[in-house]
Amino acid sequence: MEKRCWDVALAPLKQIPMNLFIMYMAGNTISIFPAMMVCMMGWRPLQALMSLSATLKALESSSRRALQGLVFLVGNGLGLALALYKCQAMGLLPTRPSDWLAFVAPPQRMEFTGGGMIL
Repeated sequence: MEKRCWDVALAPLKQIPMNLFIMYMAGNTISIFPAMMVCMMGWRPLQALMSLSATLKALESSSRRALQGLVFLVGNGLGLALALYKCQAMGLLPTRPSDWLAFVAPPQRMEFTGGGMIL
């Protein structure tokens, strides 16, 4: 039973090498395939974290329940971090000042100039 509990706890960490390979193969272009890969890479850890109570119930029979729960949380956190990194690499996250120009007030003009007189 202890081995089964460790298998549950280590499952998210075992998915990380495959996610890294998929990230490499998908590239950084914005198209349907990389977008679907990023959505799935982000959705799976979120789904696992939303069902955390059921997972921790499965780990109740173990003597190292706290450590296994922590390993499970760290694995899913790394999965989410990879998905966010991929979004940033694709340019989907607003991380540059130019991404926020819509919220910046236009500068006030200090001088006004007009045309010369026509003779």
